[in-house]
Amino acid sequence: MCNLVDDFVQLHEISILHSWLGEEKENLMSDRFKGRLVGVVEGCTNPESAEMLDDGETFVFGNCRLGVGYPWFRDGQGLVYLEGEAFVTRARVTRDGRVTVEERRLIEGLTTTLGCDILRTDTEAFPSGTAFIVADGKPVARPDGSGPAEVQPHVLGFDPMTGEIRGRIPLWAGSAIGDRFEPLEMPNGLAIDAAGNFYVTDCPHTSPSTDPAAPPPVSPAVYRIPAAALGPLVREEPGAADQVTRVVMPGYVNGCAVSPIDNVCWAVSCSPLDPVGGGVYRLPMSAFESGVQPPPMWRDLGELDGVCVSRRGTVFATAPLKNEIHAFTADGEHGLITADGLPTRMPADLNVVYPSHLDGEPALMITDIMVGTPPGDCTVSVVAIPGL
Repeated sequence: MCNLVDDFVQLHEISILHSWLGEEKENLMSDRFKGRLVGVVEGCTNPESAEMLDDGETFVFGNCRLGVGYPWFRDGQGLVYLEGEAFVTRARVTRDGRVTVEERRLIEGLTTTLGCDILRTDTEAFPSGTAFIVADGKPVARPDGSGPAEVQPHVLGFDPMTGEIRGRIPLWAGSAIGDRFEPLEMPNGLAIDAAGNFYVTDCPHTSPSTDPAAPPPVSPAVYRIPAAALGPLVREEPGAADQVTRVVMPGYVNGCAVSPIDNVCWAVSCSPLDPVGGGVYRLPMSAFESGVQPPPMWRDLGELDGVCVSRRGTVFATAPLKNEIHAFTADGEHGLITADGLPTRMPADLNVVYPSHLDGEPALMITDIMVGTPPGDCTVSVVAIPGL
């Protein structure tokens, strides 16, 4: 009965969307937006984000354990991460287009492994090619579920080939960023621009209240960390966060990305009470200078998770609860990305990558977080999207 009601509501929403789009109805499912499934990494556990190195073959992604039903958190209704159960995987797209796992557990013992990106320029603190992933956000349960556990949210830098830890950017209470603004609760999205500036989103979900309208424990926001601040932050020097800025996002914020065209940050909103019903935001430097969120570029897409931008200027955003991947082209078209055989059920973050075997054409790295499934039941898919 509930499934039938849910199906009816979803069909009704799609009907309204099609009426609103008018002539764009056919574009939503047009051939221009149909990709080709290159390959799938199976056996993943709630992967949130995957990113490719500049070799056009190697990519990394995080896996994390999610649980529900713990009476000490939101009367058993809230999702929590399990302490120490997260890990990082290294995989590869070969030059003949095969997708394989090279190291299932490259790094172990983390608690959350959400947004990830690759640094593509040398900085004082980290060399080019260092991989980064946001780690150890809240809320957290002990592995046996017996009660809440304490973690220290941070951005983890590591060698993507060996797993060697190269440093951490502290985001916890008592850190420079935590003292200047607020300690981050659940760092989620991560993006790094061409100059080595970092963007980190915080989607705080640790309020114990079951009321979705209850205020968050800290402000949902996108933080901009200049490249020059990385060394002082890692070394925990006084005043290390003086150059850090942020944009507060009233409708909460999930994923973020940087456009390869103009280095501008993009982000998406994700609350069921979001005043714009799911918005895609372009956040220029002026937004970080003022701290004020600009109006969305697109809205009313539902609760969103991931966002990314291709070299042609196509913006992609995922709506996981609808199993939708939206694409907005630079020439004004809007469509849904599809691909025969794509196993995704709840797409989370996604990144545009350029595998060597596609000769300069893009692909999407699509993670399937699929909340509520057992360990090893999720996937990371590589989908070729030529022309976008």
